[in-house]
Amino acid sequence: MKKFNKKLISVLITAICISGLCMQPQPAYAIKKNKETTQQDVTYSNERHSIFSISDCIAIAIRYNPAIRSSFYNEEIYKSQIGRAWANYFPSLSAGLDLSRSGSKYSKEIYYGMGRSTYNTLGYVPKVSADMLLFDFGKTKAIADMAKRQYEGAKEDTKESINNIIYMIKTTYYNILFADAQVKVYEDTVKDYELQLSQAEGFYKLGKKAKIDVVTAEYNLGKAQLNLVQARNILEIAKVQLSKIMGIPEYTNYELSDKLPIGKYSITQDEALNTALNVRPELISAQKNVEAAKMNLRALRREYAPDLGAYAGYSYGIGNKYNLTSTQIGVGLSYNGLNILKVKKSIDGGSAEYKKAQADYEDIKHNVYLKVKESYIDLQTAKEEIVIAKLALDQAQEQYRQVTGRYKAGVGDAIELKDGENTYLNARLDFYNAILNYNTAAASLEKEIGMPIEISKDTIIKLNPEQL
Repeated sequence: MKKFNKKLISVLITAICISGLCMQPQPAYAIKKNKETTQQDVTYSNERHSIFSISDCIAIAIRYNPAIRSSFYNEEIYKSQIGRAWANYFPSLSAGLDLSRSGSKYSKEIYYGMGRSTYNTLGYVPKVSADMLLFDFGKTKAIADMAKRQYEGAKEDTKESINNIIYMIKTTYYNILFADAQVKVYEDTVKDYELQLSQAEGFYKLGKKAKIDVVTAEYNLGKAQLNLVQARNILEIAKVQLSKIMGIPEYTNYELSDKLPIGKYSITQDEALNTALNVRPELISAQKNVEAAKMNLRALRREYAPDLGAYAGYSYGIGNKYNLTSTQIGVGLSYNGLNILKVKKSIDGGSAEYKKAQADYEDIKHNVYLKVKESYIDLQTAKEEIVIAKLALDQAQEQYRQVTGRYKAGVGDAIELKDGENTYLNARLDFYNAILNYNTAAASLEKEIGMPIEISKDTIIKLNPEQL
């Protein structure tokens, strides 16, 4: 368990660096929780209420997500293969015990008649022997080097797994924040329609408005209440999704401590591409696979070389009339089942595997290049959409104020009021959706480059207090 905790702490540090949490301030309770989760398991029961930041969610996922834990153990599997390769130089011991019964039977003609005589022996021979490889002209070293590259590739696969989990957490986290903002928008809409229904009923009683205004207001209120119920359901489903990614699927009694961020992500396209080509775990893992295939080819080519080994043996026979002791010790060169055609075909296959690994690396490299450019373009587009959505929100808000004032004054009608309300409602949702798209695009770009993007304290746009 202590070994696993040390491994967990090191991977947690790696995850923090990948996610960019080391570049962002964390609340004190978040830092304390991260420390606690690396030392002992925390039971998350719905009887306990929690407040999670995005750093908390990532720390919990590192601890409990089964995909990450699987990657940990996959590393250990490949690490053990390095030792198994070097074990060829470790002595091989053999021991045995032979139990035997032997004798002779003969007859002899004697003057007084026939005679018979028998001779039997029962004995056992314990044997002990040892063989040790002294040198195999680099075959074992090549196999060990291949295992080492595979182990290094497995470590990069773990980083890539963490990278993917962090991306999933961030996008789901932002979706929850958007769903929460959507709930608040519909709650405000319900309150507005409740007020409008009260006004319509008052005007109707005074004879200033027709019955249709009351019916329209009742319909609008019912529609808004339905939208609110659906928005709350979407919020709960998003929380279930986040819980599943964190590895605690049954726990949903928590709140998020953040709001949708609107800070500027500062990075150029060239910086993103250079970073991805240097640190993207998937790309480094593919490079390690190329090196492993090269080491495998080297090992196969050295199969033509003999093995230099030492051997020793000892046996002692007990139970015979004359005990037999045997001792052997020596050094020699040997070929163990050398099949020239088989070795030749193995080399051909190893060469093809090496070339395939190189082609796979180039393919992944091209995909990374493409994905980084696409994500970067999406980020810049989403940034522009926020500015446009903010202008539309300001216009819709001003229009809504005017039609609301007209209706209160008894000048406007219910249709005009409903159009203004719908325009303002959609503008608010579009604005929050634009912020969501911007942050998910940033999370996607971080995933593709394998490193966090620096976010400045300056915001893309300025918000009025009522627009937060």
